[in-house]
Amino acid sequence: MAQVRVPAVDTVRAAWGPEAPDWVVALAEYCDARQSQRAAGDLIGYSPATVNQLFHAKYPSDTAKIEDKVRGALLGETVSCPVLGPLAKDRCRDAQAAPFAATNSTRVRLYRACRDGCPNSQTGRGS
Repeated sequence: MAQVRVPAVDTVRAAWGPEAPDWVVALAEYCDARQSQRAAGDLIGYSPATVNQLFHAKYPSDTAKIEDKVRGALLGETVSCPVLGPLAKDRCRDAQAAPFAATNSTRVRLYRACRDGCPNSQTGRGS
């Protein structure tokens, strides 16, 4: 017997209720358009299992990092980066997580800016 696929948006609405965050709904819509939690996870750099937990409102940790990734990748939200200027929120998170690389002057500047008082930085604050 064929299994009926429940749309991710329906799962989100059932789990989160009418006050489902807009960014979770946007990720669910992306998932539904591609019929794949893997595609949604790949877009934001998380596993399909994490996406599933998020859709079911059972993700056990803080969702701030995931929210920034979705807001940047799907909702077009940007921040003002002191090094690069306007930057998508997901790219900002990626820059904060990147290791120091003395071989690239831009990466050196980003690494320092992310750790020296950039208002967008979550480095060292539970990121």
